Amino acid sequence: MITIAAVSPQQAQELHAQGVHFIDVREVEEFAQVRIPGAQLIPLSELDLRFGEIPQDRPVVLYCRSGNRSGQAVAWLMAQGWDNLSNLHGGIMAWYQHGLSLDTAPVAAAYATTGYQQLAPDEAAAWLARGALAVDVREPPEYALGHVPEAINLPLGSIATRLAELPTDREMVLVCNTGNRSSLAAQLLLREGYDGARVANLEGGTSAWRTQGRPVEMALMHLRP
Repeated sequence: MITIAAVSPQQAQELHAQGVHFIDVREVEEFAQVRIPGAQLIPLSELDLRFGEIPQDRPVVLYCRSGNRSGQAVAWLMAQGWDNLSNLHGGIMAWYQHGLSLDTAPVAAAYATTGYQQLAPDEAAAWLARGALAVDVREPPEYALGHVPEAINLPLGSIATRLAELPTDREMVLVCNTGNRSSLAAQLLLREGYDGARVANLEGGTSAWRTQGRPVEMALMHLRP
């Protein structure tokens, strides 16, 4: 079992003062609003593409809003061989609640360039309105709790063996909870020859979709076993 090293806001502040590298794994829109001074942005949804940017030869602190996403990032990186990472317990919210300094200056942040399309919820809704297929790559229990209307369920782990079920001549919007698993699915489809202009990832996943007040379905009628 992987044990994740967690640091309190006070401990993180001491490390920050020592020049330790901080990485923010939230999404672009969150980072643009507020961040820990000097932090580097590597969204969790891009971690599988950009993990090579994370140093292995010196301490690094990862954080997100609450410590959940950054904990996932630390666990994944440790499984890949990193042993120099800490997770900010309570995330940037705990940092703020302890009265520590934040950077709120406007920044121009953007997602890394990918071979597929990155869509905000309103852009994804426009794709779906013109006939794109929504493909939810989460597990069936997650899908059952609420998914983009008319989305089919094709779990990430089974896509490679079920490509015949996905069209090559129709736009697709790939969806998960946060945009992380769906980005992996998008990369897989590109490797299999799908046109990146027709493959899109929903930024922020169903969490962002719900936050914008967009409808979800909870029925199992579109489930593919």
